[in-house]
Amino acid sequence: MAVSKRLRYEILRRDRYTCRYCGASAPDAPMRVDHVTPVALGGTDHPSNLVAACEPCNSGKTSSIEGYVDDMQSDAVPPSIEVLVSEAERLWSEAYNSVHASHEITVTQLAEVRSGVRDMRRMGMSADLIRRSATVAGFKGDTFICLTEISDPNWLAVTSEATRVWRSLWFQSTGHVAWPDMQDLLLFECSVEQAINAGLDRMVILRATTLAARVRGVYIEDHLDPSVRERCGL
Repeated sequence: MAVSKRLRYEILRRDRYTCRYCGASAPDAPMRVDHVTPVALGGTDHPSNLVAACEPCNSGKTSSIEGYVDDMQSDAVPPSIEVLVSEAERLWSEAYNSVHASHEITVTQLAEVRSGVRDMRRMGMSADLIRRSATVAGFKGDTFICLTEISDPNWLAVTSEATRVWRSLWFQSTGHVAWPDMQDLLLFECSVEQAINAGLDRMVILRATTLAARVRGVYIEDHLDPSVRERCGL
């Protein structure tokens, strides 16, 4: 049975128009939908047996790569564990330094991050999830990234932006002599997450963040209009 046009589109979209074998992507390389296990060898048209492939890889592929889809899970181009560890370590360090610039990263912290990446990979977590988890853990100052929960990707973008604004204005409000401590940072982060879950948009959150930081407050809901608090149940 031929793969339908609709299914071809969904496979290409799932794989982000990127070859699952070599990493080439459209429009630089013509994309095809390929059977990992060839039909002649018993392969089916199930999405788990279909991948995006550039024309050269599609033409030169053999049945020796059977099982590749299962190993890759949802990653468009699965990195090796060593590459993934290196990526996660870099993302964690960048996030950590953006919030905790006055704290030097230790060898022990990096070792814990690397260990967490390996644990998550063994548990079957995708590379994208591990990367996001490493970034969020860095913002939190946590090194055991397996414990970092990821929900709406919007959470990371808004929370990181709000944290940078809040931390900078807090520092200014003290006459540039003191930064917020970790407990205050975590309480602020929870307050932002609660606001996001309540449906508040980015600008409303950032305005409340600015007001909270100027008085060294950690709860942005204290700086929302009463009508907004009531409507969102904050």
